[in-house]
This record gives sequence, structure tokens and C-alpha cells, in this order.
Amino acid sequence: MDFFSRGYTALRGEKGQTQSADETIEKLADCLETATLLEDRRAGVLSLKGLVRDWPEEVGNKSFPGLIKVLHTDYKDVDITKSLLETIAILCTVQHQQDKNDRGFKFTDYFIEDSHNVTILLDILEEFDFYVRYNTIKLLSTLLANRSKRIQECILTNPMGISRLVDMLDDKRDIIRNEGLLLLIGLTRSNTEIQKIVTFQATFEKLLTVIEEQEGISGDIVVQDSLTLMHNLLRYNVSDQVYFRETSCIQQIPGLLGYVGDSDADHVPYSFEDWPPQKVANTVLVLQLIRILTEPDSSSTPINQKVMMQSGILLPIVQLGLCSNAPSIVRTEALYSIGYIVASNVDNQVLFAKVVVANPPMLSEEGQIDSSVLPGLPRPAMVSLISIAVNEDRAINYSYSSRAAATYAIYSCLEENPDAQLVLASTLKVPPEDNANVSFANKAHSAGSLLLEVIENWEQSLSDPYKVWFACDILSHIIRNNEQAKEIAGSIVFGDEANGEDPVPLLHHIVAQLLMSTKNSATNARIPIGYLCLLCTWLYESPVSVALFLAESTHVQFLIQEMQSSSNDPTVQGLVAYLLGITYEYNDSPDTPLDRSKLQAIFSSRLDQFNSLLARLRDSPAVKNAPQYLQISAEDESISNTTHSLPSLLLDSVFVELFKSTYENIQKSIKKKPAKFNIIDSRTNSPAPASPGVPDQVIQTYKTTIEQQSTQIKSLEEKLSDLETCLQALKTNDESLKRELKTAQDELIATHDENALLKQRISELENQPKLSPPPNDQSFKLKALEKQLAEEKGKFSELEKEQEDLLVCMGEQDLDVKKYKKRLRDLGEAVTDSEDDDEE
Repeated sequence: MDFFSRGYTALRGEKGQTQSADETIEKLADCLETATLLEDRRAGVLSLKGLVRDWPEEVGNKSFPGLIKVLHTDYKDVDITKSLLETIAILCTVQHQQDKNDRGFKFTDYFIEDSHNVTILLDILEEFDFYVRYNTIKLLSTLLANRSKRIQECILTNPMGISRLVDMLDDKRDIIRNEGLLLLIGLTRSNTEIQKIVTFQATFEKLLTVIEEQEGISGDIVVQDSLTLMHNLLRYNVSDQVYFRETSCIQQIPGLLGYVGDSDADHVPYSFEDWPPQKVANTVLVLQLIRILTEPDSSSTPINQKVMMQSGILLPIVQLGLCSNAPSIVRTEALYSIGYIVASNVDNQVLFAKVVVANPPMLSEEGQIDSSVLPGLPRPAMVSLISIAVNEDRAINYSYSSRAAATYAIYSCLEENPDAQLVLASTLKVPPEDNANVSFANKAHSAGSLLLEVIENWEQSLSDPYKVWFACDILSHIIRNNEQAKEIAGSIVFGDEANGEDPVPLLHHIVAQLLMSTKNSATNARIPIGYLCLLCTWLYESPVSVALFLAESTHVQFLIQEMQSSSNDPTVQGLVAYLLGITYEYNDSPDTPLDRSKLQAIFSSRLDQFNSLLARLRDSPAVKNAPQYLQISAEDESISNTTHSLPSLLLDSVFVELFKSTYENIQKSIKKKPAKFNIIDSRTNSPAPASPGVPDQVIQTYKTTIEQQSTQIKSLEEKLSDLETCLQALKTNDESLKRELKTAQDELIATHDENALLKQRISELENQPKLSPPPNDQSFKLKALEKQLAEEKGKFSELEKEQEDLLVCMGEQDLDVKKYKKRLRDLGEAVTDSEDDDEE
């Protein structure tokens, strides 16, 4: 008790006089600096600990250096260390986070200025004493909260620092383990290097052990903290994800969810559970862990998807999302997890397509199962997803976020899988009226019939416009970038001719629904927006669909009126302009009733309006704020539930990407003349090559020219033969004459070869399709051929001139022959008659 008496004496002063707090603190601070005995320093620290709560500023200003000095010299003494840690923690605690001059920040900066101070704290963790460890972790947490970046740097400089922190997870004292867990959560929140080091301390295995000890998702807040630390280590960290997978941690995730279904059942049964708030929070974190490991576009996602599916994760999340009484937030996360696991993975998409689930039971007003009503028959999971999205299950009131998640899950099942698109497109049939399952709570529907039932009855969506919006969005994903699926959808006809009804194609029926919805003042803008997005997706890069759309002459006129109507929502007006632009851009089918020339006559006087509406749509909040993966924020959902308003979701992010990537091209195409467009092949959706066809009259001209040249060539060949006979008869060795004859022969052969090539070209032209009149690019080819013909005529004229020179030469040779005969006769040599005949 000696140190207590000394502390009291220090406060009382000499001769019993009372000292001020400043004087006492100053003396105690001096004691810390100068005392040589451990007991004196311990007494000083204890006294300062008693004063720090009432005079923190004075204690810190006068004694903080002394406290740090004692920490370095006496940290192995348990008693003094406990008091030191508590005192420093109080001084570094921030009272007002918004006040940058708060004393907590000041003393924190002073303490961490020297990294050795943090190193001492990490070394102290080797002490097993409860209060020492607890106060050390609390002080480190306080410093981390104030200056996280600097503390992370200091800890990284200590080779054993992180290892000692992770060891706290093995402490059997729950408080130490929990405080260590919270410290690691803060430490790993934003530092990738620390995340990697923590991971390779077998942290995942320790965390999974803690979760198992706490009974999984049914456990307390320790489970929540453990899952939060897992999130920090795995999010955006591919190397940690690889470690998590290679240490077989993924295989333990299904067990965390506690799947209660019967693995031998032919379908996933419906389950009822209690959902206290802590269980909800834990379950959401497990489901988000699945999403972190299967984030789209991540390099590790495909292998993680495969391992998860092999570990049996599909059935638990299907049960949570489709077959349970889980709260909305749990169901939403489960539906997104389904989407993430199957996205762009054909094998997983095929496995999900085979899943059959139970229908939700009918509930009474008190929320109990109504046993008087037969539950619906088991149905494919895809049908349940669509049913949730369009809110057809009357038994459960699904939230907007759950319906959006179901829509995203459907899109993921179709992503990069054209076969799956065709399968769903083939189900687009209206169910018969005499449904054999009318006695059940939920009639049996195909996936496509559910969509058509909602799309063709927009009036039933006045109180819930997202019914039509989600149905149109799902159908747009079914036919997106798939011409075969568009053809199947285009072949669907409403109206029975046998009953005197006019058959109406589905595409025209959608336009009619759009017309009626825009004319009704009570219609929410989301209904026409859904129809317009579907139409834009349908007509994009599909000349056949554009021709079907234009088969009804009033469609363009109706859209022009809606585009100009100031009573329409600006987003609706912009989408109408975009739809008309797509119609003009891809109007390439030869069967189109309105070609580009006619459309241009309609659009030309409205180009400024087109540009302004498209620009307005591009800059609108609907485009800029379109949520990725159709996610509705918790805040948006809360506002909707509180005020009974609708979420801000107006456009699908996939459609927004299409609009952004084609906006400029559509804007430019509206201004282009029809002649400047390339013809689009409707079978391949690619520009068709320009046909090189030539009119018949041009071909006939070439034929006439060839015949004339052939006749002239024959005449020249005959003359050449006569000349060769004459030259042989002369029996002369005149080399110059031979060279001239050889040149003439070569020119005749070249002319003959050119004539053969020209014949071949004529044959090719005759076998190609004829176009009348030829396109602009063919006119250029025609001019080139005419120029070639003129060149051939010029060559022929030169050949004729050379032939005339040759004939003159032959005449001169004939005179020479006669002169030679006369000279021979004069010399007395007789020439026989036969020789004369030969010479002639």
C-alpha cells in the first residue's frame, strides 16, 4: 500500500497543503521521467490513471511523453502495463469525430509518429493476462479508428504483428476473441497486403470453426462478425479467393445455410422457419459471400461456380429464394445468388433448368397455412421465378427487390445460352381455357404463358405497373440477339379466325397495348416504358421484325404522335424516338411495306425533335441511374414501403448499355439518305455484299464487239496464211522480213488471247444476277468496262494500221520478185511453167 500513500501525499502536498491539479499532474509527469524505482513509476502511472478522466487535456499535455517512455521500459510488468494502456486509450479516444482538432486525434498522431510504439503494443500481445490483452486490443482498435492508414503501415513493418493478432481468434476467452475479431475487421477493410497476410494465417479455417461452434446462421453476433471478416478478405481479392477454394472452404458454405430439404425428394419442398433478426443478418452475409465468390467478369468466377454447384449449394439457395417463408431481404439475396451461380455458365444453367420446386401454399389472413385449399402442383424453378417477377403468386406478397432479383436470375439463366432462349421462346403460348388444374390454388402455366398473360392485359397492372415492366423485360431477354427466338415470337398470333376474330401477331398486339396504355391518363409511365424497351430490343438488328412491325401502316403514325405529345413522360418520348430510329436503321427487308424513302419523307421534317429527344433520354436520370443487376437499394425499398410509392427503377441496365452503344449510330442514321445504307442480310444480320450485276444491253454491246473482232481476226489469219505461202515461195533469207512477220504474228496471238479473256468475262457477267437500274457502285464498274472496251478498239485500230503496212511491204516484195525473174531471164536461165505457177 506504500504507493497509494505516496500518491495521496503528492496530491496533499507538503505540510498537508492542497495542490492544484496542474501542479499534481506536473509532479507525476516528472516522476515518470526521473524515477529510478519501478514502484515509483507504477505509483505515478496509477495516479495519472485516476486523474485522466477528469483532466484528460492536462494529463496528456504534461505526461504523454513520460507514459510512452514507461511503456517501453516496463511493458513486461503486468500491473503497470494495464494502467498505462487504459490511460493512453482514454487520451486517444476521440469525443467529436467531426472536430479535426479533437485531442484524441492529437494524441493519436503523437503516439503513432514513432512506429516502435505500435510494435511495443504488438509485443505486449504475447502476455496471456486477460486485462493486458484486452486493453492492448482496445487501444489498437482506438488508434485504428482514428488513423487507419498509418496503423496499417506500422503493423506491416512488424513481421509477427499480424500473426499475433490472428492468434487472438484461438483465445478461449470469448471477449478477447470477439475484440480481436473486430480489430481484424477494421484492419482488413481496405488494405490488400494485410488481407493476404491475414488469409495465409489459416484465418478462414479458424473463422469457420468459430461459426460452427456458434451453430451457424442461428448463432449470435459473433457469426455476423466472422462472416464480415470473410467478406473483407475475399472481396476484390482474387488470390484470397483461390486460397479459399483450394482449402475446401467453399464446400462448407451449404452447411452454413442449414438446408432442411429432403435430398431424395423429386422436388424442393416448402419450408417454414423462425427468422429472428440475428439469423436474418447472418443468412444475408452467407448469401452475399456466395455473390462475392461468383462476381460477374471475375477470372475466378467460372471455377468457383463449378465448385459451388458440385458442393450442393443450389438446393439451399433455391429453397430460401423460392420455397420458404424467409423475409424479403433473405429471399432477395437468395435469388441474386441463383443468378450469380448460373450466369454465363451453360452447365449450371442446364442443372438449374431441371430443378422442380413446390408451389407456395395458400395462407389465411392470420398468416397460417389454409389446409382447405389444395396447393399447386410442383413446377419448374424457372416458372416460379417468372411467377415471382410478375407477382402471380397471390399467397405471398413479394417485395419489389425480390421481384427484380427474380428477373435478374432469369436473365442469368439465358445469358450466353441461345438454346435456353429458344426453349423459353417455344413456351410462348396462351394456355387453353379448359385448364385441367382449375381445382388447384395455382393453375399450371408454362413460363411463356405467364408472360403473355401479363403482357396482353396491361389494365390489370394499373395498381402494380411493375407486372408489365418485369414481364416485358423478361421477354426482351428471351429474344435478345437471337433471330430464331424473334421469329418464334413473331409467329404467335392472337385471335381465333374460327370465331370470326382477326388474327393479330404478338408484335402488333404489343403495339396496340402500348397505344391503349399511353391514352389512359391513369397509366403509370413504367407500363409504356416496358413495352417500348421490349419493342426496341425486338426490332434491333432484325429487318424481318421491322418489316412485320411496318406491316401495319398506322404504327409509324401512332409513334410520331406519341413522340410529339407533351403529355407523355420524357423517358417515353425518348424511347419512342429511339424505336423509330431503329425502325429506319434496320428497314432492309425486301418485304417491307414502307421503305426508307417513305420513312425519310416522314422523318425529315422532325430531325431536330429526334435529336433533342434522344439527347434528353441519354442525359436523363433513368439512364444515368439505371442500377446494375436490377438491384433496388434498401433505402429505395424502405421509402417505397413507407410511402407506398414505387422504386426509382425505370430501365434495365442491359437495355441502357444497348442504348448507350447505339445512340450515336441511330442519331446519325436518321439523317442519312436511303441510298447510303448497306443492304442487311436478314439471315445473318450483316451487310450484304453489293451485287456486281450489269444490265442486258451492256452485255449485248460486249457480245457484238466480240463478234466483230472475231470476224476481223479470222480475216487477218487468212491474210497471214497467204503471206506465209508467198514468203516460202520466195525462198529468201531476208532477216528483216522475218522479224516483221514474227512481230505481226505475236500481235495477232495477243489479240486472240485478249478476245478469249473478254469472252470469259462476258460469261461471268451472264451468270450473275441482273439489276435494273444498277446501284451507284455498279455504275462505276460499268464505266470501267466501257473504258476497257474503248482501249480494245484502240488496239484493234492500231493492228489494222500495222496490217496495212504489212500489205504494202508484201506489195513491195512482189515487185522485187518480178524484178528478180526479169534479171534471171536476161541471164538466160529458163524458168519452168510449174515454177511460175508456184511463184504465182
